[in-house]
Amino acid sequence: MKEKVDNIPKTQKRSVVFPIETLEQIDKLAIKKNVYASEIIREFIEKGLAVNGYEENIDMITDIIHQEIEASIKSLANRLAGMINRLTIISAAAYYANITIISDLIDKDRYSSFEKIEKAARKRALSYANMKSGDAIAKFMDDEEVKKAVAEIKGGDASYVDFDV
Repeated sequence: MKEKVDNIPKTQKRSVVFPIETLEQIDKLAIKKNVYASEIIREFIEKGLAVNGYEENIDMITDIIHQEIEASIKSLANRLAGMINRLTIISAAAYYANITIISDLIDKDRYSSFEKIEKAARKRALSYANMKSGDAIAKFMDDEEVKKAVAEIKGGDASYVDFDV
């Protein structure tokens, strides 16, 4: 058995009234593109409807984009948090390894106490951590600041600190 064929035409004719200036512009564009004026009119109508459809769906599109960006940022934030956690563990391991080695090698006659060295190191590390990155790097790289820190630990004057020893 054959199915019924839709007898509804794919196109319909409509009468539309345009201002003369608009028709003149449409005619000029049709001549320029070497097409019929009706094609120009259909093209403009299709483009207008597409823009209208886009405007109606902009909120939905915005929500989708927002969700995708949020998911990406969350994924990257979790990855960064994991990396920071691993770096903290590695840093803590290095810290404890260093203080263990230093405590075995420290010259008790030269330094007032290992506890004083370790406390000053923690205090400076916290100070650097609370600074802006650029300021912390500048202060960390400043030889005079380092001399002051070593002198503070030794209990003496920064002018006597010799880094070549």
